Amino acid sequence: MAFAPARALALAVQVCLAATAPALPAGAADTLTVGGTGSANELLRMVGAAFEARSGVTVDVVASLGSTGAIHALADGVLDVVVAGRRLTPKEVSEGLSVALSVRTPFVLATSHPSPGTMTLGDIANAYRSERAVWDDGSPIRPILRPRTEADTALMGELFPGLAAAMAMARQRPDVPVAATDQDNADMAEQTPGSLIGSTLTQLRLEKRKLRVIPIEGLEPSFENFERGIYPYAKPLNFIVRTPPAASAERFIGFLRSPEGQAMLRKANIL
Repeated sequence: MAFAPARALALAVQVCLAATAPALPAGAADTLTVGGTGSANELLRMVGAAFEARSGVTVDVVASLGSTGAIHALADGVLDVVVAGRRLTPKEVSEGLSVALSVRTPFVLATSHPSPGTMTLGDIANAYRSERAVWDDGSPIRPILRPRTEADTALMGELFPGLAAAMAMARQRPDVPVAATDQDNADMAEQTPGSLIGSTLTQLRLEKRKLRVIPIEGLEPSFENFERGIYPYAKPLNFIVRTPPAASAERFIGFLRSPEGQAMLRKANIL
């Protein structure tokens, strides 16, 4: 599948928003346009609705841009706030972007298998490397990859020893599909028997996905264990703005930092 360059995608989004946005009467409330990593789509809808109710600022969530596409859209003035699953590059910082709030959610392995059991770190790498990898009941493990440039691909390679090389090998396997977006990833996992994906607890819970999270080395990937420091695997969620931020963006970040905003983040399995 061919993908348009990130800045071309940002321009397309800008044109689309301009074409579909209704005309606002004089004195109408501001509009805040947000987007980013697909794993935060439902999170942005949830906190955006609460912020809109409190502030009168209309919140538009632009879905499925991904971290890098959304960051380019922010730099181009298409978005006001971005949630990215990675750090800013020096070039992006030089373009006047900055992280206004950084939080974390448990990064998990998930499957459609009804009883996956626990996986060791060696099991994880082997599941991507070997066509003969099986679950405890002998049924095949069917991993699903993300694009090479996707933030979660780099994250999984950092979190799990040997997995970067194993995923590179898996790209040579004809039986291993590649999911373009976070939502595609979860959709394919739900539809594939014995699937294996990396995802976030935030996405799986807020989207009510019919997938089971997999203990790693016997550690249950629950939010309680994550909060206590027992489960160590995390994905960063960085709320990024232009410098200086628009007034509505600054108010939105302030809402997230407030007791109400912090309670909503915790409800979404975010620290």
